[in-house]
Amino acid sequence: MELKYDPLWDESGEMRRGCTVREALAWLTRFGSHSAGENVCINGVNYKIGRLLYGPNRPEIVDRPISRVCDGYYRQLNFSV
Repeated sequence: MELKYDPLWDESGEMRRGCTVREALAWLTRFGSHSAGENVCINGVNYKIGRLLYGPNRPEIVDRPISRVCDGYYRQLNFSV
């Protein structure tokens, strides 16, 4: 599978403006670096990736643009929106 476009980072390694939590998580799960069963921390609150992408009662935070990506402890994703 060839990676043609990364919605989170541009070609120079800078974060793209306007990338939503949903877009980033869909890309990260599609290309196998994370799974729907893993946790993601957004503004200090933990969510399951699957709930944000596929759950019937998704929180509104999933459609907000990411303002900052924080380093995760043991590969956990951490975003600020």
